[in-house]
Amino acid sequence: MPTELEDIVKQKIRKTGPMNLADYMSLCLGHPTYGYYMTRDPFGEKGDFITAPEVSQLFGELVGAWIADSWVKIGAPEKVILLECGPGRGTLMADAMRATKNVDGFHKAVDMHLLETSPVLRDLQSKNLEQYGATWHDDLSSLPKDIPVIVVGNEFLDALPSRQLTWHETGWLENVIDLDINDTLRLHEVEADKEVIEALIPFLIPPKIGDQVEVSLEQQCFLGELMNIVLKQSGIILFIDYGFVHNVAGDTIQAVKNHSYCGLLETPGETDITAHVNFAEISQIAMKKNMMVHGPVSQGDYLKRLGISIREGLLREDATELQRRDLDAAVKRLVGEDTKNNEMGALFKVIAFSSSADVVLAGFA
Repeated sequence: MPTELEDIVKQKIRKTGPMNLADYMSLCLGHPTYGYYMTRDPFGEKGDFITAPEVSQLFGELVGAWIADSWVKIGAPEKVILLECGPGRGTLMADAMRATKNVDGFHKAVDMHLLETSPVLRDLQSKNLEQYGATWHDDLSSLPKDIPVIVVGNEFLDALPSRQLTWHETGWLENVIDLDINDTLRLHEVEADKEVIEALIPFLIPPKIGDQVEVSLEQQCFLGELMNIVLKQSGIILFIDYGFVHNVAGDTIQAVKNHSYCGLLETPGETDITAHVNFAEISQIAMKKNMMVHGPVSQGDYLKRLGISIREGLLREDATELQRRDLDAAVKRLVGEDTKNNEMGALFKVIAFSSSADVVLAGFA
């Protein structure tokens, strides 16, 4: 049975021709009525996937300590915009603020802002963060001006739509979605347009026949805009996401439903669609803007350097045996390197950018 969004996708293809994967992702995730993130809470055991803040409070607490430490390192300004991109349920920010309540002057300085378009998730965030007077934004244009900024985003960049190209003897072909003779969605290749090739080339390794690569024009645009804000107003950006450190070829666009991978064209609007983040590419974007790049490092190394073992030890002191086992399992999932068992430590990477070269950020060395 086709979903409502599948019918919309088909109508657009009939009207304007084959649809690139970025446009498909945008519709599937963000359609105002039928988009995946617009209609549900996708997190947790009852959802489709679990993010690090939902694994354990330790994650948000350590990120919170890092934020407060970074605030001190940029001079402890009297006012600072604390912006989270894609805040989920608000779990990370709630844990971060709880962990930093005793940092002198920090909570008074924080002006909390949340970049979120989903009405369902905004409602959850407002309940979890009601005491902090947060302000919500659909995009970056409405952020306050002339105030230092600290940005955090966990599993945000991976959801920004990507396009996919393959190198052939005749040049670049792009993977697009079209309709077959049975009016069923299918993937096939067309000649890539100039815009997407030009966006890809600066970050490209010499391709071999058959290499597939991905590029997100939306991600490049978003990062450029965000970095311009931080350069103008001063501050720091932190992103945590899954991806690769070096430029590599490969198909990473994937759909997930009920904690399992599924077909990209299955039940549009009812699956999460993401692509691995190219940390080499976003590092190059930052360096071209003369921002200081910190990392990337693995999530496991980052959390260990921030003292996750020490924090776990403190929590274990007053814990029951069952709570201790749960703590051990959560820490193993956050820092472990066995991806087959859903451990996040090696797959997820952490990168930060600062407007000043003089700032030494915790967790990166």
